[in-house]
Amino acid sequence: MKTASRFISVVLGAVMASSASAAATEDVVNNSGLSVYYEFSAGGISAYFTDCKGMGSQNEVEQTRVNPREESTTKLPGRLQVKNLTCSRGLTKSMDLWSWRQQVASGRSARSRVDATLIAYDQTMTPIAEWSFSRVWPASIDFNDTTPGRETIVFAADQVQRLR
Repeated sequence: MKTASRFISVVLGAVMASSASAAATEDVVNNSGLSVYYEFSAGGISAYFTDCKGMGSQNEVEQTRVNPREESTTKLPGRLQVKNLTCSRGLTKSMDLWSWRQQVASGRSARSRVDATLIAYDQTMTPIAEWSFSRVWPASIDFNDTTPGRETIVFAADQVQRLR
């Protein structure tokens, strides 16, 4: 029993030492129960959200034969797709995002495509991440049926870049 107990202590010590050294080299935000807040700015409009997701991009994967005489293939990056940014918040009195969405819905989308930034803050309102988006427009606004008093806005963009 002493051997098993000693083994567990050694393993736990190694895991803790490994975690400590990783934390020393990289500042990691642990989202286990901690709140993250988001500030979205675009074309003179500022909005604050409690949840945002989709800050990224992906490539289609294309398979190509290396040699026409063989069955082996290689995977190559294909067309780049920027994911839609989906943010939600409590319902506010501000009509800014609604008015912007109405510009798009009425066909005036060329003037309503603007560059934007999204900054994530921790509980102390310290910036922890920032993204920039090119030619953003609100693709949809939804007043959530399952959580009354919440609105969800989906933004489409041509490009996304993580700044920090």
